[in-house]
This record gives sequence, structure tokens and C-alpha cells, in this order.
Amino acid sequence: MSETAPKPRHAVAAARPRPLLPLREEEIPAVEPIHYRVHHLTSYRYAKPVSRNYGRAHIEPRATPHQRILSHEVVVDPAPARLTAHTDFYGNSSTYLLVDTPHTRLDVHSHARVSVAERRYPLEPMSRPWEQCTPENWGSLLPDSGLDFVHASPRIPAGTAAREISAEVFTPGRAIGECLADLTALIHTDFTYDSAATTVSSTLEEVLAARHGVCQDFSHVGVAAVRAAGLAARYVSGYLRTAPSVGGELGTAPVGEMIGSAASHAWLSVLVPGTGWVDIDPTNRTFVDQRFVTTAWGRDYADVPPLKGIVVGPPGATSTLEVAVGVVPEPPEGGSPS
Repeated sequence: MSETAPKPRHAVAAARPRPLLPLREEEIPAVEPIHYRVHHLTSYRYAKPVSRNYGRAHIEPRATPHQRILSHEVVVDPAPARLTAHTDFYGNSSTYLLVDTPHTRLDVHSHARVSVAERRYPLEPMSRPWEQCTPENWGSLLPDSGLDFVHASPRIPAGTAAREISAEVFTPGRAIGECLADLTALIHTDFTYDSAATTVSSTLEEVLAARHGVCQDFSHVGVAAVRAAGLAARYVSGYLRTAPSVGGELGTAPVGEMIGSAASHAWLSVLVPGTGWVDIDPTNRTFVDQRFVTTAWGRDYADVPPLKGIVVGPPGATSTLEVAVGVVPEPPEGGSPS
């Protein structure tokens, strides 16, 4: 009995529903920016009083070509002995905090107002073969620091099983826009969103083997696949739009079927010469649009965690963590939120 030869995996990938490319067409009217109120609350509760809390938070939205910061404030309770701002190597804003009085709780609030514009990309750069997006084709587009996003990083090592995904998506001569749409669809289809499957310390190989994880994991997979093709990709953290809430200040109800709202979210960004960085969200199988608010980017999650630090306290001072995020459109004058 003869055996039937297996079909190549890229033939299966072509059947996956792809997100539509957000291409710029002159006859389409421009969409007005959306103004959001953003509130991110991180709450720790300690079983015993702790004496000191040192932390650094990446919770301030950053200015980008598509996003303007109208206002921002970080509020810490109990009142901190020190609260200072810092800008890192990649231009992200972070906040350093020190609470040095005994406490059993720590609440870190980030309040912001941002304006998010529409993202559309020219047809010509998005139609180029992906091979033309390698560093030798950048010209003067980026400073040398852009090379950081081509090479391996602590949480995204080289030589992982993401090479197989990369080979399936980045086939010879394929348009970069089509590659990014297929990569988004592949991860969304082949991986299962499961908040209990991984932790912040789970490795990329563990995620690739289990095919389960959360937005952080899917973003790492996507970045690894893009870098395996020799292109630049960065890890992006931020938030998703939430619905206005009648009963709660934060307005943390998700909008539609978007996965990952009401908490910190993550996606990836790929450098396309001629148009710049193009952001994709494999968790929701979409190109990033006006539903997203960007806070920071880096080589991987380790560069831009929402909050990390050191707690000084007695043995057994265990803690619980709760996070809530609201990203609510500001109503137009005389109207209600859209």
C-alpha cells in the first residue's frame, strides 16, 4: 500500500483567515484620533507588614508617530519617600519608587490621557519581498541601536523551534505585508490562549512545545520567528481599549472579542523600510490600530515589565497581586463615548 506524501505546512497556512492589511488609499477619508483616559492600577497585599518596597514601573504611555500624550501622573499609596522619572536606552519612560515605612499594601496608579491616531501603511513598502527588509536595506532609517532588535535577547534566544514558524511564513520572494498577516494568523490559530499555562518566567521553548500561553508568550514567539528570518522585531507592551463602566471607575469590561483587555497587553513590531515599524497582535489576529495604547518597547518582556522590584520584610510575608486597567474613550463634547 502506497503512502500519501504529507502536504508542506505552508499550504495549510494559506488557508488560515488573515487580518486585512491596513493600507493607505487616498480615496479613504482620514479617521479622527481617539482620546482615551487610561488608568492602570497595580495592588499588592502582604500577609505581614513589610518595611521597604523598591520598584520600577513601565506604566506611562509613550509618544509615538501614532500616539500623543496629553497628560500623565503616577500616584503611589502609601506615599513614597522617593518617586522619580527615568528614560531608558530605547526612549521608554519609567518611574522609580521607594516606600520606606511599614505597610501591608501597595497601590500604584497610573493616570493618563492619550490621543491615538489611525495607522495605515503605503502599498509599495508592504508589497516588497521580505528579503528587502533586512538591515542592509535600512539605509539611514534607524540608528545602530536598531540592530538590538535583530539579534537574540535574554528571553528570546536564537536557535529555538520558532525557526520552523519562520520558515513557513517567510518563503522566498513573499511580500512583507503578506508575511506579517500570515504570522499573525498562524500564531493565533496554532496557539491557545490559556492564562494558567505559563508564568512570567516560562521559557520560549516551553511555550513553543506546549502551544499554550498568553499575549506575552505569543509576542515572544512572533519576535523569535521574525528575527530568525534576519529582520528586526521588538516586543511592545501596552493596553487595549475597554468599555465604559457604569459601576466601576476603571471601566475594565472588554470590548467585543478582544483578548487581553483590562490588564497589561503585549504585541510585536516589525521594521519595514519605507514605512517604519508595523505592529501586529497575534493574540487577537489583527494589525495594531486605534484600540491599542502603547507604553514601552524593548528586546523582550524583561526590558519593559509593568512593575518589578524588591520587597524587604519578615519571613512569611507572602503577597497577592491584583491588576486592573481601564482604557476608555473620552466622550466628544455633548455626547457619550463611542
